[in-house]
Amino acid sequence: MEKEQLELTLISAGLSKKEAKIYLYLLEKGPQKATSIFKDLKMKKGNTYALLNSLVKEELVEKRGPLFVPQAPLVVFQKLEDKAKALSTSLDNFKVLLPQLSSIYKLAIGKPTIRHFEGEEGIKAVFEDIYAPKKEPVYGCVNLEKADKAFPAYISEQLIPKRIKNKVIAKSLIADSLQAKEIAKNDKDQLRETILVDKKEYPLPAEIDVYEDKIAMLSFKQGEFICLLIENEDFAKSLKSIFKLAFSRGGKASTN
Repeated sequence: MEKEQLELTLISAGLSKKEAKIYLYLLEKGPQKATSIFKDLKMKKGNTYALLNSLVKEELVEKRGPLFVPQAPLVVFQKLEDKAKALSTSLDNFKVLLPQLSSIYKLAIGKPTIRHFEGEEGIKAVFEDIYAPKKEPVYGCVNLEKADKAFPAYISEQLIPKRIKNKVIAKSLIADSLQAKEIAKNDKDQLRETILVDKKEYPLPAEIDVYEDKIAMLSFKQGEFICLLIENEDFAKSLKSIFKLAFSRGGKASTN
């Protein structure tokens, strides 16, 4: 039990568990070759050499030819005390810099991540992320005629079934058209809430989807398929609030 307490004390002073075992072994056995150490302590050979080199570097063990000799406990205490004082100084210096470092951290964390996707495959990759399983609804706006022209039947035959399978609710502002009216008729079965908007008064040349902490902005202009995916919690939260406001005041879709 006493040996275990000594080991724990050395560990609390900064040694690893295996370093503590080696140092206590050398105190008990005296100078030893590395082969005796890893055999008696049942350690791997390569790992034992690495630990011994670390102890030598920390000046807790001395290498004399093939032998490893433990430093006197008082010397070890002084070395550890010096390390503790150095650490205390470092902590004091860090404390002084903490406000500046915190400011840098906030800027880095708050900075939005913006990714750019191009081409049909790039946009489809973003669609896969939008329609992946998630707890919150996906809010968005789209002109289905433009989207279907760019990706014939892809949305209705692949993406909508995927969204339903993943139980993701969609709340969509859709440019009014015969196709949009037909889509809106199936809102209940397709886990969707639709508001049809006048495409002349409120044109939607690009699709925008907001979900989780992301905003996807997709352009279906033929030959120039592009998407910007912005990841930022505050941006996404603000845009969600705008969509929520629209749905709280827009009423249900007209399917006449």
